[in-house]
Amino acid sequence: MTAADSLPPWADDAIGQPLRRFADQLEREFGPSVAVIRRWDDDELVTELIPACRDAMPAIWIDFGSGLQLEVGNGPGGWFGEYDRDDQGVEFVESTVRAIIDGHVTEVFGPNRSRVEVTYADGSTFRSTGYYGLLATILPRPGWLDRGRKVTYPPYR
Repeated sequence: MTAADSLPPWADDAIGQPLRRFADQLEREFGPSVAVIRRWDDDELVTELIPACRDAMPAIWIDFGSGLQLEVGNGPGGWFGEYDRDDQGVEFVESTVRAIIDGHVTEVFGPNRSRVEVTYADGSTFRSTGYYGLLATILPRPGWLDRGRKVTYPPYR
């Protein structure tokens, strides 16, 4: 969908507007420290944050019109799931993205798997573990988190 096309009705509703304002705010607040890229992809509004600091963690959120999805990290553990398209979903996206921008995020890489952990301003954490391939999902690897390569991502600036 291009700028000349009409937006779907949900793009300008009580959830779409705050998400767009949040992206605008990040663009103003961080200027050249982050590229905020917004695009339409099959009737989904995709917003990507690409930090200028190559070692910082990028983030993507997707507004489907019926739900929200957040993707972060460089391994399979970065899919943070789909969420209801409501105020709580917006709050989750905003607080998680803020924590990532502030550098409160780590990722552990193991054989065919990774785990992303985000620490929020209140000290709580959220973890997402993902796997590559069928065998990774059925073969346990005890201790992989202790033996894996841990990356602590820096803030965007």
